[in-house]
Amino acid sequence: MTMIIDIEVKCSVCGKTSEQPALMSTNSWGYPDLDLRPPEMKRSTMNAWIQECPNCGYVAGKLDDELGISEEFLKSDEYVNCGGLDFKLDLAARFYREYLIANEKNDLEQSFQSLHHCMWKCDDAQDPLASDIRRLAIEVADRLIESGFENRDTILVMKADFMRRTGQFDEMIREYRDIFFDDENLNKVIQYQIEKSIERDDGCYTTEEIFAR
Repeated sequence: MTMIIDIEVKCSVCGKTSEQPALMSTNSWGYPDLDLRPPEMKRSTMNAWIQECPNCGYVAGKLDDELGISEEFLKSDEYVNCGGLDFKLDLAARFYREYLIANEKNDLEQSFQSLHHCMWKCDDAQDPLASDIRRLAIEVADRLIESGFENRDTILVMKADFMRRTGQFDEMIREYRDIFFDDENLNKVIQYQIEKSIERDDGCYTTEEIFAR
């Protein structure tokens, strides 16, 4: 069961208090997408994954967390207008602004996560910007992998889906045909991605197609 309530939160940037959604509980049943987006009901709770201050425009998982971002940055054209990207959904724009903040702080893990969530909302709105966000996420993924990120295997598997979904079929096959993981399930996912890339298929799939057949 999913429960979302409204709570009063004080913004750590401007100090103003506002009413924000808070996810108290949820559940998921079924198979995640190949990029690990969870099934329902959790996938429909994204409005409670990020908060936005109506006064200064700061966005964060929790507005009262101290993250050291100045109000001047929040007033910049790059932040306010999402670098010129015109998202169909405001929630997608919020996650992109969260990415801009993380990028400003050189927080690669948060940058990747924010772009990941942004692309999901673009998918929901059939927004063509989903492809641009995936390509940007690939760049961040590469930086994470090069940094020695502890969850490297997970990032590699997600990157494979981003590449296929953006039509980089030949590149995906070349990069992953000689990659093998200790976890055999991950190998099955990559093999499936290669099969779909050979078919020139950029569609969205879940792990059900792999593990329930």
